[in-house]
Amino acid sequence: MADMDTVQEISKDLDLDNLVHLENMFVEFGREDGLAAGIKNGAIEGRVMGCERGFELSREVGYYAGCALLWKALAHQDPERISEKTLKKINSLLDLIQTFPRQNQLDDDIIALLDRIRGKFKTVASALQTTERYAEAPNSKMIY
Repeated sequence: MADMDTVQEISKDLDLDNLVHLENMFVEFGREDGLAAGIKNGAIEGRVMGCERGFELSREVGYYAGCALLWKALAHQDPERISEKTLKKINSLLDLIQTFPRQNQLDDDIIALLDRIRGKFKTVASALQTTERYAEAPNSKMIY
């Protein structure tokens, strides 16, 4: 009989509803902690990715600007090598590059502008009869 009394005492102490409630409470705490950690980590990853992509775009636009400035300097140094028409195309490319935003602006269509710069660069390179083109650098090996 002593065993039966012990079982009844344990069953009174162990209320299944309380156990289920406890489990649900821990699940909810875990969910809230996971959401908070996800928001924090997502913001950090987003910033890192934005910085990397911004750097890649700036490096490409910088390359085009450097080529255009070099060609413009060559045109002024030796006007017979580069025609006035081609010099106008170079200046047009430089003007287009100057419109590229230097800061993060949500309303600008940066990719469309970059495509226009690429097209203008190809036109100028073709007019100069050069095979100059932008070669993308390998992906970053940085570990975060």
